[in-house]
Amino acid sequence: MTNSSPFTASEIRAWFIDIQNGTRTFRDVMEEHVDENVEWTVTCPGDGDLGKTTPIAGVYHSRAAFAQSTMGPNGLFSKLTQGIQIKEVVDVLVQPSENNEPSERHLTKAVVEWHGTGTLKKSSKGWDNYYAWVFHFDNESKRAVRIRSYLDSAAVNIAFE
Repeated sequence: MTNSSPFTASEIRAWFIDIQNGTRTFRDVMEEHVDENVEWTVTCPGDGDLGKTTPIAGVYHSRAAFAQSTMGPNGLFSKLTQGIQIKEVVDVLVQPSENNEPSERHLTKAVVEWHGTGTLKKSSKGWDNYYAWVFHFDNESKRAVRIRSYLDSAAVNIAFE
């Protein structure tokens, strides 16, 4: 088993630039690079004193469950006229993990900070949110097996009003 990174920051940035340019969709990128049984957490999932802070907050145990919550008929994308458009990929950082346990699979962590915009269907007001997604890629399968998504929960709640 190798501990080298399966992707460079430039390669990961290119996925988001493709979405930004309209040459690929979020679904395309997810299907290619996210494991079907990913553990995807959208903060705050309700495990702290604040409780669940947005309708999409939670822990999803599959790519399909995350897609349904965010891109399905009642998901966040449905509240916007054309979904979320990536305005800017702010930064990408890739860091190989350092596993001391031989039984653990080797993972590479990649952090993608991006800026998304759109137009709310209900009010026609602009949508503006910054995101940080932390990917944990399995170095053998080269797919994300764990993702944690950080976002502005107040902006998400406005979309669901």
